[in-house]
Amino acid sequence: MTGTLGRERFGWIRAGGESMARLRIAPAVAAGPKPRSRPHGRTPAELAANAASAERTSRQKLDLSGVTVLIVEDHPDSRDMLRQVVESFGASVAVAADGRQALRVTSWMKPDLILCDLRMPVIDGFGFIDRLRHDPNLSRTAVLAVTALGSDADIKRTWEAGFDGHLVKPIDYEMIAAQLERIFWAQRRDRDDVKK
Repeated sequence: MTGTLGRERFGWIRAGGESMARLRIAPAVAAGPKPRSRPHGRTPAELAANAASAERTSRQKLDLSGVTVLIVEDHPDSRDMLRQVVESFGASVAVAADGRQALRVTSWMKPDLILCDLRMPVIDGFGFIDRLRHDPNLSRTAVLAVTALGSDADIKRTWEAGFDGHLVKPIDYEMIAAQLERIFWAQRRDRDDVKK
């Protein structure tokens, strides 16, 4: 994920576990002296290689072929990033920029999963989940909150509102893969219980 802080561009790379590295993105320069050692002996190139390796591993573990996902996110860059990640797992993806658009989409499409931002214009994530949970055709649809809100109180509020999970931005492949795997494992288990 990249962004701008003042005049500097920066990027976030997951460095393993729960640690994140904030890297300044500089224009390309001619090769110079070898850079000084980095913390833990990892250079930005090594961190990027590790992130790419984790991405490949996540893609190999999770196959969402035949799964339909709705992404509800008002920021175009975040929406596109989530779409690309979910499509990389093989899922079909539809997008909406707010809760009202998402309700329109769910009127003609029954997604298997919804990834929903919480703070959006028109109808926010909490208003959307409330309406969705009262619709008999969609009330059991799995919905993950995808948000920058990450306090214990925020997570508790999303669970109480009816979300099935809570992903805190910035999101990475492993984090999404783990949540999606958990959601679809639970859905398969519920289907198997109904068949018995």
